Amino acid sequence: MDEPIMPFDGNGLPDILSINSSETEKVDPTKKVSPTPSIFQSPSLVLPDSLSTLQEQPESHLKASTFIDPTLPIDWLSQSVQDYIRTVTESYGCPQDYVVVICFITAGIAAGKMVQLATNPYTNYPCDFVCLVGKPSRNKTGPLKEVTSPLREHDKINFIKYLETKALYDQRKPEDKNLSGEQPIFHQRVVGDSTSESRNTLLAQGDMLVCIADELKSFIDSFGRYTKGGNGSAAELSQVLSIWSNVSFTINRKSEDTKLIDEPAMSIIGGIQPELLSKTFGIDALMDSGFTQRFLFVYPQKAEFIKRRNRIRMTQETRDIWSVKINKLINLESRILQLSKEAENIYFEYADANDLRAESEEDENIAGMIQKMNIHVLRLAIMGHLLCDHWDEPVITGGGMEYAIRVADYFTRIHIERIFPLLRDTRNITRTMTSGDLIRAVNRQFKIKSQNSLAEVLGVSQQYINKIINM
Repeated sequence: MDEPIMPFDGNGLPDILSINSSETEKVDPTKKVSPTPSIFQSPSLVLPDSLSTLQEQPESHLKASTFIDPTLPIDWLSQSVQDYIRTVTESYGCPQDYVVVICFITAGIAAGKMVQLATNPYTNYPCDFVCLVGKPSRNKTGPLKEVTSPLREHDKINFIKYLETKALYDQRKPEDKNLSGEQPIFHQRVVGDSTSESRNTLLAQGDMLVCIADELKSFIDSFGRYTKGGNGSAAELSQVLSIWSNVSFTINRKSEDTKLIDEPAMSIIGGIQPELLSKTFGIDALMDSGFTQRFLFVYPQKAEFIKRRNRIRMTQETRDIWSVKINKLINLESRILQLSKEAENIYFEYADANDLRAESEEDENIAGMIQKMNIHVLRLAIMGHLLCDHWDEPVITGGGMEYAIRVADYFTRIHIERIFPLLRDTRNITRTMTSGDLIRAVNRQFKIKSQNSLAEVLGVSQQYINKIINM
């Protein structure tokens, strides 16, 4: 056809009537009727100035990632570490997030205080407090023992050397009263069920420890149980808070030499069941002191169940690859890591955003957790650096810092979405304190010199008090 399908009017816009006519012609050209010329000019269509392009539209707060179950990323880690993480996960049939964070803690303890990150005005070590949340069926203990086994083996070798050296020292000491040199010391990295005094002794030697507690509730409930004197629980809690912050403190006892715990560094890692979370971390003393906000919680909501017959078998070769990696970190020479300029700028933006977010947050517990992420992310950056291809280099790159922030974002989201609601529900429920509760609380905080006097005040028998204390 010679006539155009879409004539344009003087405004450069398509004539709507002409478009309709052309479509009618396509369907039934025999019924075409020439349109009567309109006496009115077609209105011009002008886009409003305020209408922005697609690229200029503000980003929606509803992101696809918001509805995806959060997982710890591993893409920045070396390929051998990634393979090891997947193998342990599939072998034990546990959530991968457990294995990832255990690898982080293990690598950090292996390097110890020989590696530190200097950022104005603070210094950070590769250690942190971690809680693995899940039902017993999630298998937290198995991978925890597997991944940390190179540290335990190193402690065994060190202990044998210590016994040999101490035997020689003890043999020579009676013969040579002027024997020079200090008595041999056993340095270790892993402690289990231990008292605060024993941990402080190791920390005073400059060791960096990981306290592995299969059940974190038992570990936390034991605060102050073995401490001499009154106010034991509060004193031990204060020490643990100082240790997390790498703040030096002294221990003064009449029967012992004064100990200086200089820049202590210790990791805590263990598991807990969801129903025990609020009874452990939700109590006022731990929430109000910031103890709970210092923990990184791993709480996978979904995990693929792998039948035992389909699980990958852990081989000695796989274990050897991981052991070689950890031993390299154990034997690292002392070094101070620095952030590259790019990494520094990325961190500054992240920390500033966290400060503003914490300032606007109504709940002080969430605000405290967000604020502490500025410290967590630096420690995660060190541990991630130790497990990546650039582990032997003295600079954390921008890519390394971006990875650490993605890991920190996981912990932030888990705490807000899954942990805090459980803690908040418990804190809103109040119950009357029984005489048994009061006795247990007093016994934790103070040394009861007279059970008879306390029984008289409370209106109970001395036998009842003794029974409660010894429960």
